[in-house]
Amino acid sequence: MSLPHSFSVSVMAFHRHIAHSRLGLFVFATLTCFQLSATLQSCGRKQNNFSSIPEAQYSSNPCPTSGVILVLYHMVHIFLDMVQPNPFPTDIIKILVQNTTEIQHNYIKVLKYEVGFIVCAAIGILFFLLMPLVGVCFCCCRCCGNCGGKMYQKQTESMNCKRRTLATILLLVTTVILAGSVCMFVSNEKVTESFQASGNSLENTLGNLKTYLDTIPKQIRAVTDASTIPVHNITANLDNMGSSLGEAVREKLGEAIYPALNSASQLAQDIHQMSDRLVLINSTAGRLLHQQEVLEQNLTAIRQEINSTLNQCGSQCSNSLGLVKGLDLLVNFSMVPSMDKEIEAMKLLVNANLYSIVQKGYKVFNDTPALLVNQSASTVSEMKKSTMDIEKQIQHITQEFPILTALTSVNSELNKINSSINKYLPEVQKGDKYRWFVGIVLSSIILLIVLCNYLGLLLGTMYLKPNVNPIERSSASTCGGNLFMAGVGFSFIFSWLLMLLVFIMFFVGGNIYSLACKPWYNDELFQVIETSGLIADLNLSQSLGLKNTKLSINSAYKSCMNNTSVWKALDLAQDFNLDEYLNLSKYTGDISSKFDKINVSLSGITLLDDKGKKIMKDFLNTGIDDLNFTSISEQLGKPLVQTELHITAEKLQNLSKMVPDPFKTALNKEAASLKKLNNWAQSNMVPNMESLKENIQDLQANTSQLEVIVNNTLSKIDSAQTLLRTKSSDIIKNESKIFLDCQLDYFSSYVSWTKIMITENLARCKPVADVLNSTATIACSYILDSLNAFCFSLGWSTIFLIPSIIFAVKLAKFYRRMTTADVYENDDPQLEMRTLHK
Repeated sequence: MSLPHSFSVSVMAFHRHIAHSRLGLFVFATLTCFQLSATLQSCGRKQNNFSSIPEAQYSSNPCPTSGVILVLYHMVHIFLDMVQPNPFPTDIIKILVQNTTEIQHNYIKVLKYEVGFIVCAAIGILFFLLMPLVGVCFCCCRCCGNCGGKMYQKQTESMNCKRRTLATILLLVTTVILAGSVCMFVSNEKVTESFQASGNSLENTLGNLKTYLDTIPKQIRAVTDASTIPVHNITANLDNMGSSLGEAVREKLGEAIYPALNSASQLAQDIHQMSDRLVLINSTAGRLLHQQEVLEQNLTAIRQEINSTLNQCGSQCSNSLGLVKGLDLLVNFSMVPSMDKEIEAMKLLVNANLYSIVQKGYKVFNDTPALLVNQSASTVSEMKKSTMDIEKQIQHITQEFPILTALTSVNSELNKINSSINKYLPEVQKGDKYRWFVGIVLSSIILLIVLCNYLGLLLGTMYLKPNVNPIERSSASTCGGNLFMAGVGFSFIFSWLLMLLVFIMFFVGGNIYSLACKPWYNDELFQVIETSGLIADLNLSQSLGLKNTKLSINSAYKSCMNNTSVWKALDLAQDFNLDEYLNLSKYTGDISSKFDKINVSLSGITLLDDKGKKIMKDFLNTGIDDLNFTSISEQLGKPLVQTELHITAEKLQNLSKMVPDPFKTALNKEAASLKKLNNWAQSNMVPNMESLKENIQDLQANTSQLEVIVNNTLSKIDSAQTLLRTKSSDIIKNESKIFLDCQLDYFSSYVSWTKIMITENLARCKPVADVLNSTATIACSYILDSLNAFCFSLGWSTIFLIPSIIFAVKLAKFYRRMTTADVYENDDPQLEMRTLHK
């Protein structure tokens, strides 16, 4: 920022007037600091305002399952962890992937790993085989009157206690089965909800991934498009070189030029002022000389009148004859030297108009910015082309940036996956309806057995009278016992089929949980995939077109979980040398070399021509400094008359009081004439005397150092002219270097910003990690956990059917009506059995 010329001139003139005062030193320092601050701000007033890169808006991710159902899922996980406590079988997977024939020689490892599932499978197979066999045998046995089939119940004293105990145990077992049935219903609904919600969740998940991939090119374009900001700023500064570099050069040179021109301008003003003062002194002296003559004539006339009056008065006035001597005139203004020659010489200098000559020097020097612009126009045009080349180089990053070429294929695969989902999801959801129906049927079978047990307990407990003979039990109580047997029958019929279904679902779902979901939760899945070669064609580096980068899926996933940039997550520095693409030294060097070609010559500037210098030298030869005002200065220090006129007038008035008329009247008249003359002298001559005295003092003060001032001014002008001739080119080069550095700083700040954007903020890959997490949430937390919970609940209920059968069979005999009973005879202490036939 450069200061206006008028302000600079005023400042320098003000400096000259205040330089000799203490306040002047402070003000001088303040103004100098202001000028320095304005200069320092010239480079930094414009800054690159880079906007942030665009951020995408993503759909919400599926939340993990919450609520009371988590208790059931936690139980399932605990059970599965108990069944399969072994770590992930990495070595087995490697063997299986690398050579399938080797698995025959390592089957023991497989059996050891699957020992938990094998034990559960053995239990399930035994249940599957034995349950129908035991049911058939039990049925035949009861048909033969054995296994509780005989309708006889021996009565004992602990019969009631035994019945209550069996009823309580059966109630607890049935409640446990009911809890399993409820969990089956809930988990069955949860599976359906998961399948229904998975469609939208998968669509949102893939949509988020597609949005993320589409955002990467946009963000890269935003970074490269930001290069237009420094290019625009530099172009604008080059267009305004006159107001930036030109003013800086003028301001730097002005440190020496303006003081010299200000001195010359001040001297031109002094010449004009001295000329005016000489004329004023001369005219004032002429007026005083004329007034002196008038005063002397009046004093002579009054003096004669006073002498005549006093002489006529006689002895009474003889003592006052000395009053006339006080009216003698003391000043003589005819001693003022003649200044016509000097005045004429000064008029010639004033007419030469040194001030306008100095103003021409100001104007020529102030046109330095325009001169610089005119002489550097072709170079500036070439520099603009170079800045455009820099912009093209930066834009080239868009074509060469890694992974951009792979985005097309990735988007194509996403579209295929999305199409497959849209194609098969309706069929999956339709199939889930049948699965839901099967789940309801299975849950209803368990619930039917539970209802049989609960109704049997309810009817038997409510309608059984403990003291009634077994052969006389009520129909309601008998119905309760029959419900128990119905439940037992249903258990034998369906339990082995349910166990077969549990075994299949448990073996599949449990292994999926152990081999996929559990490693995912423990952050082991990616490590296993990479180390085992489970997916032979999975090469992340090759898929993304990265030739020199060896990527670890696990490390990339963890980096994305921390929301790092894709640059760091994929270690793109190994494949793409960002510093090389952002190395603008080739172009900035070209700009610097072109800028060095700027050759602006200021040697043609003439601050003060020979005519102006001759005027200054002629000023010394006017003789104004040789004028002698000593005599007139002495006269100006004297009173006009020997005795003040008003004092003489008062004495005459006092004398008139002591003399008779007509002398009294004459003396008063003469006193009045003196007072009037005194008033005229005070109002006319005294101001002219003071003005003359002041002008003479000012003129003497200005002319006392006249030769020194003129010589110093000429010396400053010569020094400034020499500076323009010898040092201006160096100053222009230095200021050009500063100006160029300011322009190149635009690119430096852009490069720094670009590096930060690309390496720190570009394509933060948390959305990718969220996609994987969402997929795991849908597959494991939503679907698999719900299926495993249903399987767990079904198995739980099926296992507890065994104690339900046992206690239901035993308790049924206490509620059903018997055909044979035990009785006591009152007259016979021995218990005799009597058979009653109905």
